[in-house]
Amino acid sequence: MPSFALPIRTHSNFCRSALAKIRRNQPCPLCGSGLKFKKCCGKHTGTPSPFDNADHDRAFQQAARKMEAERVQRENQQGLGKGIISASLNDHRIVAVGNTVYFSKSWRTFQDFLREFLIGLLGREWFQAESDKPNLERHPIVRWYHQAIADSNRLHTKVGNLLVGPMTGAQRAFINLAYNLYLIAHHAEPTQVARLTASFVDRLKSERADDFIGKLFETYAAAAFLKAGFTLAYENESDGRSSHVEFVATYPRTGAKFSVEVKTRNRSSIEDGPVDEIKRLRVGNKLNKALSKSAEHTRVVMIEINVPDVVTDPSATDGWPRAALDQIRAIEKSPAPDGSEKPSAYVMVTNHTFHNNLGVINASTQVIATGCRIPDFGPDVGFNRLKDVLDSQVRHKEMLALLDSMKTHYEIPSTFDGENPEFAFAPEDPPPRLTFGEIYLIPDAEGKEIPARLRDASVLEQEKAVMGVYETLDGVHLIVRTPMTESEIAAWKRHPDTFFGEVRPLPQKANNWLELAQFFLNTYKSTPREKLLEWMKGANDIEYLKTLSQADLAILYCERLGWGAEKNPEQIDWRMDRDLARADLLRLKRSRDWGGTMRLTSLTVASIVVMSFPAFCGYIENYGS
Repeated sequence: MPSFALPIRTHSNFCRSALAKIRRNQPCPLCGSGLKFKKCCGKHTGTPSPFDNADHDRAFQQAARKMEAERVQRENQQGLGKGIISASLNDHRIVAVGNTVYFSKSWRTFQDFLREFLIGLLGREWFQAESDKPNLERHPIVRWYHQAIADSNRLHTKVGNLLVGPMTGAQRAFINLAYNLYLIAHHAEPTQVARLTASFVDRLKSERADDFIGKLFETYAAAAFLKAGFTLAYENESDGRSSHVEFVATYPRTGAKFSVEVKTRNRSSIEDGPVDEIKRLRVGNKLNKALSKSAEHTRVVMIEINVPDVVTDPSATDGWPRAALDQIRAIEKSPAPDGSEKPSAYVMVTNHTFHNNLGVINASTQVIATGCRIPDFGPDVGFNRLKDVLDSQVRHKEMLALLDSMKTHYEIPSTFDGENPEFAFAPEDPPPRLTFGEIYLIPDAEGKEIPARLRDASVLEQEKAVMGVYETLDGVHLIVRTPMTESEIAAWKRHPDTFFGEVRPLPQKANNWLELAQFFLNTYKSTPREKLLEWMKGANDIEYLKTLSQADLAILYCERLGWGAEKNPEQIDWRMDRDLARADLLRLKRSRDWGGTMRLTSLTVASIVVMSFPAFCGYIENYGS
């Protein structure tokens, strides 16, 4: 068995130099023997080495975990659809989209490519003609571009040949439209890319504000479904024989199909004055029109309210989310024009605030997800049983997947391969990255530098340091404290679960007793029925419990445990032994006997999402010249 020593030391960046940095023919810097490094301590760094020979399987598993971390991080940036297809060849960056290959020597970041991609789709002659006009007469897309360049020169910091900094509303608007169109083209059938992109671009270039705004936010809707892993089939807009939705979205994991209709409020500045919320937001009006369209599948209505309001607190109790929810509930209760009930639909109300706050840094996007005539989906839905929550999650798993993706995949990638931008665009000679399974020089108990492999670590954010557990050649484990650079802190905040080159899920906070009950269920869902009954033998309703299946018993066990933790956390024995009989939760029989209910307004079912964008936007210097 390996021994354990626990010296906690702060050491310099040299102590984090990877062994690969030491030249093999130089005198050994570790022990001062005068021998060449490759014939001294360097014998431990080649192939084979004592580390690798000790356990080939462990090395293989480490490589597999690293690949999994790269996949997870790439998906966190690029979504669950088709990833970026790109390569570097002869100083050129190559990007494949549909049946077209693009290349350039000047693309350092994926956002560089996106700008060129959008300008190319719009037409360079048209773009130049619009640029030659006075600013107020330019098309909105061209205005965004020129303000984005000015913002970059004004706000960003030079890192190498990039200008790096936080995104303003104008930068986000321009690059986000480019990314949306890229996703639409990238996921389309190769033979349909030209026709499909042309149908979007023609409307986007329209001088009619309704055409432009409507098509703009249709790109956001399509991109949201694509990033969540849905496949899309677009309706033929030239077919005027009947009304139809924008597209049909299919969720591959279940095969479920959804008819998606997109509605957008074309903002007028006079409506931002003393106008009531019904007239200002027009959510009810847009929903009514969407429900009147023909739909073959379950309906999803996406409504963009397009207002400058910035919501920082995710709540449905006030502001435009409350007003939008009230309008949806009013529409729910009113009959269709022919007196029949309105069809049911999932409703996603969005507000991309950066489009109305072009000069604001990191303006957020908000989404409220609810149902029209879907009683168990929405932030105003109350649950008082864990089983009801679980059943609801199964019924609405596709829309919950969409909502989760909208929360996770809000970022516009800046790298082509999913790498953390703080690492990909770091200045020269940064300290070596701390990666599980790699070998570093660390101080032993006497302060001597020795090679050791990083096995585990945690970040102390407030102290800007890493506490790492290292294993030496002879199996001794040491804990070493290492300072972190500002770039490393930023990279960890961006992707904390993959920062060390392995997927390490972060602890989740339970916001109410139902979420706590779900946490318990992840542990006890496979517990044998006999063991559950043994733990609950002191319950007043034990005879009823004996009639339940293992699955229902596990759910009820965790439900009561969560409820008891909420009511009397100090009285609960977490082992669920005899002392638990004294806790209030075991005196609760069934839902009719519970003394009260908890209303679940958590994102685990549906609620308000506020997405603030990461502070990274890279511009090639003098890009606008």
